[in-house]
Parts: sequence; C-alpha cells; structure tokens
Amino acid sequence: MTITAPRLRLWALALVAGVGLLLGGSAPAAAHAVLEDTAPARGAVVAEPPAQVELVFSEAVSASGDGIRVLDPSGRRVDDGQPTAKGGGTYAVALSGPEARGTYTVTYQVESADSHPVAGAFTFSVGEPSATAVATSVRDPDAGWVGRLYAAARFGAYTGMIIMTGGALLLLLRGPRGEALPTVRRSTAAAWALLCTCTLALLLLRGAYVGSGRPADVVDMSRLTETARTKPGALLVLRLAVLACCAVAWRYRGRLRRALPGRRPAFGYVLAAAAVAGMVLAWTWAGAEHASTGPLPYLSMPVDAVHLLAAGTWVGGLLVLAWALVRAGDEVPPGAVVRFSGVAFTSVCVLAVTGLYQSWRQVGTLSALVETPFGRLLLLKAAGVGLMLGLALMSRRWTRRLAVERDRAPLRALRRWVGAEAVVGLCVIAATTALVSTQPARTQAPAAGTGASAVVSLRPEFDTGGPGGRGFADIVVDPGRRGPNAVHVTLTGPDGALLDAPEVQASLTSRTGSIGPLPVPVERVSEGHWTVSGVQLPVAGRWDLSLTVRTSEFDQTTVKESFEIP
Repeated sequence: MTITAPRLRLWALALVAGVGLLLGGSAPAAAHAVLEDTAPARGAVVAEPPAQVELVFSEAVSASGDGIRVLDPSGRRVDDGQPTAKGGGTYAVALSGPEARGTYTVTYQVESADSHPVAGAFTFSVGEPSATAVATSVRDPDAGWVGRLYAAARFGAYTGMIIMTGGALLLLLRGPRGEALPTVRRSTAAAWALLCTCTLALLLLRGAYVGSGRPADVVDMSRLTETARTKPGALLVLRLAVLACCAVAWRYRGRLRRALPGRRPAFGYVLAAAAVAGMVLAWTWAGAEHASTGPLPYLSMPVDAVHLLAAGTWVGGLLVLAWALVRAGDEVPPGAVVRFSGVAFTSVCVLAVTGLYQSWRQVGTLSALVETPFGRLLLLKAAGVGLMLGLALMSRRWTRRLAVERDRAPLRALRRWVGAEAVVGLCVIAATTALVSTQPARTQAPAAGTGASAVVSLRPEFDTGGPGGRGFADIVVDPGRRGPNAVHVTLTGPDGALLDAPEVQASLTSRTGSIGPLPVPVERVSEGHWTVSGVQLPVAGRWDLSLTVRTSEFDQTTVKESFEIP
C-alpha cells in the first residue's frame, strides 16, 4: 500500500493525539480504600498497652493473617495474626502481651472491594514516644517487575476483549457467510488468544501483586490457590472458563449447526449465545473493579458491563475493520462496512449514556474533574473519544458514498479514516486501563484529614537563662497534614538527659490562612514529655509553632519554628 502525503499527515495527526492522550493519562495508581480512623488514634500516646488495634477504612476490605501487623519498638511482632472483620470496613487485631513502653508501629496491606491493594503504616506510643527499629516504608504494588507485568497484562486483557468483541460483531454482521472473511476471523482468534494469555498472567501474578511483590511468589501454588478463593481470582477463573467454552463452540460449530433445526433458527441461537457469553465476560470486569463498590453497585455493574461491550463494538470493530482494510482491501464486502457503521452509531449512543452515568458516579462533582488525577484522566479520555467522533464523521461520509457508488474509491478513502480512528482507539483503551488503576475522584475529593502525610519533626534549642535552663525541644507533629494531628514535645538538657520543666505551653499560627494563634494544650504524660492529640490544622501551607518553656518560677523562654503541611 502506497502512503501518500495527505495520508501520512492523517496518520501523524492521529499518532500525536494518541500519544498526547497516553502521556497525559499516565497517572500514578493510588489506593481505592482509605484508612479513615484507628484505635488507638494515629500518633496518640496511651498510658497502658491496648488489648487490640482497630482500623476503619472508607469501604469494605479483606485482610489475610499477615495483612495487619503490630510491631513493638524493637520490631517484634505482638499481634495474634488473626485480623477480625467487624463490618463496615472495620478490622481489629488482638495484641498478645505487649509489654514494652515506647512507639509501636502498625502496618497494613489489605485488598479493597474493587480488587486493588491498599497498604500503609501508622504509629502510636505507650507511655511516651521512643526510637523504633521498624522501617515504615510502604511498598508500591505497581512498582517493580511484578507491578509492571500486572499493568501490561491488564492492558492486554482489555485490548483482547475489545478486539474480540469487535471481530465477533463483524463476523455476525455477515451472518452465515461471516466465515468467508479470513482476515477478520484470524484477528478475532488472535484477540481471543491475547485475552486468554493475559487473563492467565493476571491470575498467576495477583498473589505477588497484592502481597510481597517478589517475582518468586508468582510460581507459589499456595498463593495461586488463595487467589482463586478471592472474588477477583474467582472472576478471572470464570473468564478463562467462558473463553474455553467459546473455543470449543467455535471448534465444533459445524456439528452444532447441524444439530439445530434449520439455518435461520440456528443463526438466532448463535446471536443469543454470543450475547450471553459477551455479557458474562464483561461482568468479570464489572464485578471486580470500580463498579462493584460505591453507591448503587447493583445498577452500576450491569451498566459497566454494557459500557465495555459497547466500547468493544465500536472501538474493537474499528480496529479489526482497519486491519481488514489494510490486509484484505477490496475483499471486504461494502455491505458489511455499511452495516457496521449503523451498529457503531448505536454503540456510541450507548457509550455516551453509560459513560455519563459512570462519570457522575465516580467523580461526583464538577470541581473533582480538574482537582483529582482521576478527573483529569477522565477528561483526557473524553478528549480522545471526541477526536474519534470527529474522525468517525469523515468515515461515515465515505461510508454513505460506498453504499451508492459501485467503484472502490470510497473504500480506499475509508481505509485511511478508519485507520486513524483505530490508532486513537488504542490510546483510549490505554487511558481506560489507567483509569481502572487510579483512585476514583469520589474518594479523592479534598477533605480534612485526607491530605498527603509528612510527619513534621523540629528540634529548636532554648535557654531560659536560669540554672539548668538550656536544652533542646524535640517536637513532632503527626501525621503533619490537614485535619487532626498529635503534637509531642520532649525536652532534653545539653547532656541528653530528659529535662522535666514545670510548665510547657504551645500555640500554632497559619501564615497562609491568617488563622491563630491556636492554643495547643499539651499535657505532661511522663518525665520530660508533653503531648496532645486531635489538634486541628484546617488549612495547608506554612505554620508557625510557638513553644514557651518555664524551668523555674522566674525563668522561661519562647522559641518559634516554622513548618509546611500539604
């Protein structure tokens, strides 16, 4: 096929738009369930060791025996290894004899209701804060080889499903003569193989993806068995079973056709079977992702399944049709192209209705469209779909000419426009895959207490002027974000020993929000240590902390430190 200059410009435009959509939509994955509350509270100092630790998430989660761990200051595990679901996204784990005083670390790695791993850590202290031997770094499930392979398999599964749906549609549009399109038939079979391979890869990788992230765990059969017992794993197994049934039905289609009475009823059975198989396959996505959580899940899951099938009908059909026009050219029957154009228009209408509903459900507010990664990625996907619609208008013009003209010139022109649509369609599929791994905007809307965590640690020097009045104040603001915070103050003398001052007072003033000074009512909990929980920092930006230390009836000083919170 000769590529002329206008054709080259058209493909270049489609590629640039597609790459822009892809690069702009590469938002990082985020947790889909959020840790909202804990008992003891994050950063709290309690007098006695608690009998259990409780975690409250924003939505239902599942946790294994190693999913929630409580470690004492030396790093020794002190929980019983049996997290208990208490309903409403709440899990509790009992402690087995914690005795040490100091800072305890709680780490959690659970699976949210929409199948995404959620991990994090927080601390609380018994008696007083102390140094800890525990590293609280949180593993990013999408980092490393396992995370990258899982993302690639997810994209491949979406691509295979969409292309297989479009290819099957083109074969069905030809009726019993659909087998006479070898290019379409081979494309559909290749998409089936891609979907099977990627689904099997997702099943094997999932145990390591939501767990340790180690490549060696991919071949651990015990993890595979455990994965198959979860909802996402069971849906992957169901997907493989349906694909196997489709392959058997295609392999023995001749015998099935002869077993059914008459050609016309037999083709009706084929249409019904294809619709049922497609809906079940689409449900294996809808039942394990965003649609399965949040408001009205029993409405959103069938809507999501129909949305995926409509996308396969339009985008997948375009991809297969573009490949058929390039490979087979004049062998593609014009009647099939005209019929596909009408079905594609109906699919676009279905996509618009279902997409608007899902966008409203996952975004919630107009401001979230520009204030959250999910909303911005959704806008980029919408831009890609809009570009496809513009190219589709040109395709339909040539399709109408194809229906009335006998020469093949309209078909050759149609090849260029459909090819451009197909390139942008691939990028829309990639953006859709990124949306699946991005936290929905409804759980990302800015709210107090949900900002990024960055514990503030300050160490000002003070001198009250009296005997024993010099020392250091170690100040910790935890978790260092908008919303409730715990403030800890530890006084030490020049020799490093604890300094037990008669009185300590503190206040906070916001520079950017013109708030304060807000009193920080720290209370003495042990020698040299003062703390308070639940101090509200209502706005982000720079804050000034004022600390007054009195070491005797006449000797005191005030020091000021500044810090930033996100």
